Amino acid sequence: MVIQALTKICADAQSVVDIYVNYDCDLNASNVFERLVNDLSKIARGGQPGEFGATPGQEQSMKTKGLECLVSILRCMVEWSRDLYHPNTLSSLNQEKKKDADEPEVNSSTEENRSSLARHGSQNSINSMSTPASIGDKPERFQSLKHRKELLEEGIKIFAEKPKRGVTFLQSEGLLGSTPLDVAKFFHDDIRLDKTKIGEYLGDPDLKECMCAYIDEMDYHGQELVPALRKFLEGFRLPGEAQKVDRLMQKFASRYLECNMQ
Repeated sequence: MVIQALTKICADAQSVVDIYVNYDCDLNASNVFERLVNDLSKIARGGQPGEFGATPGQEQSMKTKGLECLVSILRCMVEWSRDLYHPNTLSSLNQEKKKDADEPEVNSSTEENRSSLARHGSQNSINSMSTPASIGDKPERFQSLKHRKELLEEGIKIFAEKPKRGVTFLQSEGLLGSTPLDVAKFFHDDIRLDKTKIGEYLGDPDLKECMCAYIDEMDYHGQELVPALRKFLEGFRLPGEAQKVDRLMQKFASRYLECNMQ
């Protein structure tokens, strides 16, 4: 059973921390640790009879296993963080925080904050850290990464309702660059964005520069027209208004000819 495999994984402190660091703190990855804990909590609480498609005896066993997994995760967290609460370590951390408060942070420079989302993600995750000491050096960095990811997810939710407002939110939080090219690359790179809303945004006549930048990022060299058109339409859904569709198709035709002049 899957839950038996999870029991083994949750009993390993290193695995638990690795899951959180490499997924939940990565801008481009799913929140695996969060979903794991939520699902285990649901299993441990139990549900309506037959909800999990199992007999009463099997459901009781699943509830027990789910609770055991949650307890194992808590034990792992205590085990992993034990060294972080050593008096000497705490003293060192307090001194670092005081020093950081007195000196401007390099990571908060305007240039970095305005960089495109495509430049962030897994490279900002602490994938290489594997010891309590290394995590203890900068534990607040995990909080910063997680906070940035929460802001990104909030921005994507806003984008799904109001595309312009979502882009503005991400830019105001320093998660997305301010140029049309930054926005265009974001649309190409992040698969979590609603394709219908991307089409709505690109079709806006006030955002023509972004639409042009988005299409200019695509390479059609040596491609036949139909495959190129299919590739063009994979990233978004055409808006409903004829004028918006015309603008998009005219720019596509221009880009296709530019790539296949010879």
